[in-house]
Amino acid sequence: MYRLILGIVIAAGVAGAGCGRDTAFEPASAVDRFPRLSHAQWEATVQDLFGLPEPSGLSSTFQPDPQLGRFDNNIARLGVTSGLWQDYQRAAELIAARVATDSTLLAKIVPEPATAQIRDIVTTFGLRAFRRPLKEAEIERYVGLFDGAAAVFPEHAPLTAGVRLMVQGMLQSPFFLYRTELSTAVVEGAMPLDGYEVASRLSYLFWSSMPDRELFAAAQAGELADAEGVRRHASRLFDDPRTREQFRRFHYQAFSIAEYADLDKDPILFPAWRREIGGMMQEEILRFLDGVITADGGVADLLTSTKAYVNADLAKIYDLDGTFGADYQEVELDPATRAGLLTRAGFLARNATLEDPDPIHRGVFINLDVLCRTISAPPDIPDVLERTGNTNRERVDSITGQGTCGEGCHHTVINPIGFAFESFDAVGAYRTSDRGFPVDTAATYKFADGRTITYGNAVELSQQLAKTPEVHGCYTTHLLEFMLGRDVLRADREVLDRLAEQSLAERLSIKELVLTVVSTNTFRARSLDVRSPR
Repeated sequence: MYRLILGIVIAAGVAGAGCGRDTAFEPASAVDRFPRLSHAQWEATVQDLFGLPEPSGLSSTFQPDPQLGRFDNNIARLGVTSGLWQDYQRAAELIAARVATDSTLLAKIVPEPATAQIRDIVTTFGLRAFRRPLKEAEIERYVGLFDGAAAVFPEHAPLTAGVRLMVQGMLQSPFFLYRTELSTAVVEGAMPLDGYEVASRLSYLFWSSMPDRELFAAAQAGELADAEGVRRHASRLFDDPRTREQFRRFHYQAFSIAEYADLDKDPILFPAWRREIGGMMQEEILRFLDGVITADGGVADLLTSTKAYVNADLAKIYDLDGTFGADYQEVELDPATRAGLLTRAGFLARNATLEDPDPIHRGVFINLDVLCRTISAPPDIPDVLERTGNTNRERVDSITGQGTCGEGCHHTVINPIGFAFESFDAVGAYRTSDRGFPVDTAATYKFADGRTITYGNAVELSQQLAKTPEVHGCYTTHLLEFMLGRDVLRADREVLDRLAEQSLAERLSIKELVLTVVSTNTFRARSLDVRSPR
C-alpha cells in the first residue's frame, strides 16, 4: 500500500516540477535545470538532514555513475537508471526506519510529540529536504500521508508512523534527489535563480551538501538576490573547514592525482621504493595544494612555490637533511631545483617508466592539463623502434624528434616540455647525470600562436609558465567546470577570459577567483545558450 502512496506522491512531484513542455524554459538544458545529486552529495545531504553522527554508508551500495568528463560532479553523467532508482528506494526505506526507531533522530523532527502539529512537521522538514519552502499542494499531500500511516506501520505510534512514511516519501522525491531550479523568468537572456536555488548552488559547491541554517535564513531574507550578498555568504562558506575537502576533490581530479597510487619501480635501481610511497605522494601534493589556498595563493603559486609537506620516505627522495618520521612536516625545498607541483615527486614518478623518466608523458600532461592545449592523435609509429643515444633524452629524441615520423607534435610541442624534467629520475629524485652523461634540460617551447619560451631547466620552465595566459586560462576553465558542475558553454567565455586575465595581471588568489565566479550571473543564473565553445 505505502509503495502505491509514494508512487502517487513522486509522480505528482515530477509533474509539479514542470518537466512537461514549457516554452518559458525550453531553450535551457533540462539536465541543467535538474542536476541530480552525486552519490557523495546524497550521502552528505542525508547526514546533515538528519544530523547523523557519521555518514550512513548507503551510497556505497548505489549503482556507480559512468565516467564522463574530468569531474565526478558533472551533471551530464548523473542520470537515474532503473537500478539506481531501486537503490534510492531501498535507502529511503532504511533511513526512514532508522529515524522511526531512534528516539534521538526522531526528536530532531518532532521535538515535542505532545503538542506537535503535523502541518508544522511537514513544512519544517520539507523545507530542509527540498531545500526550499513547500508549496501548499505539497504540504497537503504529505500531511495526507499521516492519515493512513498507522495502517502501513502498525508497529509504531500514529505520529511516528506518519514521520516514517513522510521521510520515506520525501527521500524518493525528485525535489530531494535533484537540485531543482524552477525559476523561469528571463532577464537579459538568462534565468536568474531565486534565493533558495542560489543557496543550494553555494552549499553544494563548497560543502557538497545542503544549505545550513544561515543560508536558509539568507535566502528567506532576500540576502542572496544580488552579487554582494552572494559574495558575503560565499566567503563564510569558503572559510569553513569543510571547503578544504571539497577543493581537495577539485585538485585531485583536475591534476589526475589518483594516478599517483600503486606505482612500480625497478627494485634494482630503486631499492628503497615500495608501492605505499605512491599514496604518500598523493597526500604530499594535496597538502601542497591545500597550503596554496590557505595562504591565499594564486595560480602562479601552484607552479612556483617551494613549500612542501614530507615524511621520512619523501624526505629521502627530496634529499632533505633532518629527522623525519611518519607524520608530514612542512619544509622548504631547494629553489634551485624545485618549483611548484610539476617538480614534485608524485607528478614525476607517475610520468616515468620503471627505470627512466618519461618526457613524453610529462610533456603530454602539461600540454593537456596545465595549458589546455589540444594534441592531435599520435602517428602510426611501428611497435619496435631502435632507440639510439647515450642519455634518456637522446634515445627519446631518436624516435620522436626532428626527422622522425613523430616530429610534428613531439619535436615542437611535447618533447620540449618533457625534456625540462630530465633532471628528475623515475621516482622524482634530482639528478645531474644520466648513465654517466650530463643531463640536458634546456629547450624551447612554441605556443599555438607562435610565441616561444626558452628555458634551461624545470624551475625556469615552471616560472615562465606561471606568467603565461594559457596556464591561467586553463586553471580557471577547470575551476569553472567544477564550480558549475558542467562543461563550459559559449556563454561562459566572457567570464572565463576576464578571470584568466585578472588571475595573471592581478595575481588573484584562488579564493578570490572563486568569489568572483559566484558573484557573476554565470553562477547566479542559468544561461539559455547551452552551446559549447569548442
